[in-house]
Amino acid sequence: MSVETGLEVRYSYSHPSSTSKAPLLLHFPSNTMSESLAKEEEQKAREDRLQQAIEHDNVDMLHNLIVEEQELLDCVSKHPFPHTPLHTAVAAGKFEVAMEIIILRPSFARKLNPKGYSPMHLALQYQQYQIVRALMTRYPELIRVQGRGGITPLHYVAGKEGDIELELLAEFLCACKSSIKDLTNRCETAVHVAVKNHNLKAFKVLFGWLKRLHLIDILDRKDKDGNTVLHIAVSKKQLEIIKLLIGYVQVNTKNLQNETALEIFQSNQCDDVYLTMRLSWERCLARLFTRNISLSRFLSREVTFPEMFIFQSDFQDESTRSLILIVATLIATATYQAALSPPGGYWQDNSSNTPANSTVVAANSSGIAVEKPQKAGEIILNGSNLYQFTGLNSSVFMMSIVVICYASAPLLPRSIPVYTLTICFCVAYIFSLITAFPRSDVHAGYYTTAIFLSLLLAVLATPVIGWFTYSRFLRGTDALARRVGKDQK
Repeated sequence: MSVETGLEVRYSYSHPSSTSKAPLLLHFPSNTMSESLAKEEEQKAREDRLQQAIEHDNVDMLHNLIVEEQELLDCVSKHPFPHTPLHTAVAAGKFEVAMEIIILRPSFARKLNPKGYSPMHLALQYQQYQIVRALMTRYPELIRVQGRGGITPLHYVAGKEGDIELELLAEFLCACKSSIKDLTNRCETAVHVAVKNHNLKAFKVLFGWLKRLHLIDILDRKDKDGNTVLHIAVSKKQLEIIKLLIGYVQVNTKNLQNETALEIFQSNQCDDVYLTMRLSWERCLARLFTRNISLSRFLSREVTFPEMFIFQSDFQDESTRSLILIVATLIATATYQAALSPPGGYWQDNSSNTPANSTVVAANSSGIAVEKPQKAGEIILNGSNLYQFTGLNSSVFMMSIVVICYASAPLLPRSIPVYTLTICFCVAYIFSLITAFPRSDVHAGYYTTAIFLSLLLAVLATPVIGWFTYSRFLRGTDALARRVGKDQK
């Protein structure tokens, strides 16, 4: 039998050998427990007031609570997956309080609640688009936060139909370019999500973005089942998407069921004969210009010269590449200037032919003997000295061009403008040699020009051919989750 009075509990205790009962008293520290209860009640009251501040979107009340307890916001962020006040404010659409909290605790913006959603995910689910745009403007990287299922905000809007979601999709892409590369836990890109959800408008936005950024290779990436965007489009008979994809994707790529997009298309018994013919034609072209081999076979075969050239010239340290390009450019500029200002300069005026029977040898103001007519603008230097100067200067010039092309080769096709400007630069150099050579040495000038023009073509063609050959193998290499490319470092 027990009798409970306050925090003192009396238990009846009797010894086996005794007939009398003596009470056993257990004393608890009443002060400590009362203080703990008081603190819990105070904390609960403060949390209730915090909830009221969020409901009323009252920033002043929020700061008053923080003054009372400076660790008010920190106490909820100690859990691995906390439901922070920012989650609550965003879901309720309380703009000002949400922005104030994110200013005070920026880390809350990336936190996932127990259900696996970040504040931006919740804002999208509850259609709080004003908050979504504010979060995107302040922290664009929030577009790449992966929530439940690896879904980012970009994946979410790619699967939703509606004008507002479509505009948000475009804004997300412009605010965070790299978000287009993110994958879900099913290895799906935003393009996969759009096609699976029959969202044609979203697909057109994503497709246009990929073309503008030269990221078309993302269309050939595969999901967990080995399906590319084209595989999904043909399996769901989305003819308009198929028409847009033809010419931009690899039609002979196989999924894990060992089926190409054309085979899936034919098995679906589509009545569009024209589209079937286009797919068949694209597959024939792909077989002619690419080799569809597995990744293991690609890595097992002997290394070719184009591959060796690309890998050897691919400097891992970007500062090294920049230094080499700067030095090579300075040398090319110096040698080009030397060709424009050769030793001795140029003739300033014209002279007529010397009579055939005359033995008079004229001399110019520089003391250089003149036995043949000269023309204004021609190099005064002639003979072996001219050949030595032209040969050495042009050799150094060509070597600097070789180094520039060598360092720019791994960046193809993005470095195509560099090659275009280099060609123009070299053509101008060669043209200056032709026009400045004296008429007495005009044949030597032609020979020199022909030699260096041939070297120029060889120098420029070698990396381009190497890159084209190497990229041809890459385009035909079939990897499980994604295509092999430069972004795989």
